[in-house]
Amino acid sequence: MHWWVSDGEKRSIDTIRHHIENQGMNWHDEAFAGSGTNRFSDILRQRVEAGNPPMASQVIGYDIHEWAKKDKLVILDDIASEQQWDEVIPFGIQHLSKYRDHWVAAPINAHSTNWMWVNHAQLTRLGLTKPDTWNDLLRMLDAAKSAQIIPIAIGHEAWEHTLLFESVAAGSEGAEFYRRVFMDLTLKPSDTEAFERIFQRMSTLRSYLDSGSGMRSWNQATDLVRSGHALLQVQGSWVNGEFSAHGLIPGQDYDCFHFPDTQGVVLFNSDQYILFKDHPATPETQSRFVSTLMSVSLQRDLNIATGAAPARVDVPKSGFNQCGRQAINDMRAANMRRTVMGSIAMGNANPSAVKNALYQVISDHLMARIDNAQAVNRLEHVIKRAMHSRETNHASVQ
Repeated sequence: MHWWVSDGEKRSIDTIRHHIENQGMNWHDEAFAGSGTNRFSDILRQRVEAGNPPMASQVIGYDIHEWAKKDKLVILDDIASEQQWDEVIPFGIQHLSKYRDHWVAAPINAHSTNWMWVNHAQLTRLGLTKPDTWNDLLRMLDAAKSAQIIPIAIGHEAWEHTLLFESVAAGSEGAEFYRRVFMDLTLKPSDTEAFERIFQRMSTLRSYLDSGSGMRSWNQATDLVRSGHALLQVQGSWVNGEFSAHGLIPGQDYDCFHFPDTQGVVLFNSDQYILFKDHPATPETQSRFVSTLMSVSLQRDLNIATGAAPARVDVPKSGFNQCGRQAINDMRAANMRRTVMGSIAMGNANPSAVKNALYQVISDHLMARIDNAQAVNRLEHVIKRAMHSRETNHASVQ
């Protein structure tokens, strides 16, 4: 089971199918749109509860741990040892792929979310260049608005709004703030002022959205950038895969820039696969499937298609386009600095309950249903409640 249904995603799943069939295995897949959201999770949960789990399912973030807690997953330690996953998978991704020191998921890529995808023709026509700072970005957006081009294309879903928020937060307050507040869920008194700055920036960006943003999907927003109706989209590196699927070339048709002031940081979303114990597949079939997913050759071919960096840091960069090579370089450098950090939006920073509570605050604010002060208060409440829940759970284990 998987959720890859867009044009670029279909190209990616075909790459997996090709490698699996080349290993002599039969391929059968079921696709349900949802990008790791509750829509997809509910379908998977219903299948498992009905005693009819898939052999394997795509999954992201802390959903892996939630399945592992239910003792539903095949342990992958033997394959991980054979293929040396501990040595080649970035530490931040390992944290999600393992549960109680056991490998329970196979990561197939390392998407990064703190990217801006820019229409190259419009960038050139407006005389614009790569924005390194927040003020550079505002000048770029003002130029697009004056030219009656949609400055920022975005869709209607809360996860998209949160992708924008996490880049703003990391750019405004830095990597250590992002890690402490949004991953470790630890607050300081000074954080209130930081939240005020972040939400003020989000309010500023709201003025660059168009009225259609409440009615479109993320890939429809991508199409607006591709066609030149919008200047840019703040979105994950799967946009690179979408553009490539349409034959676009970075540096000629589009540009990939880091969100201002997030250079050196990788906010990641890693697509992974879990295998279910209760499926009748033989251990040999399970092992061959996972070994193929984690092979250097599949991860290279797959992520040329997805637009992501491979989950393995030892995959050669040959064949990747300009944006793909940059993503690989970023992942390797950030892994050394320990600035590979989970995406809030994609559930790689927090369990689903925290993620969903953050979604509500961030989306309500971006859609102007609450003001800055209300957003700050609600965000602090969500994080404090998560802190209390974590401390309570930790105490009960002692």
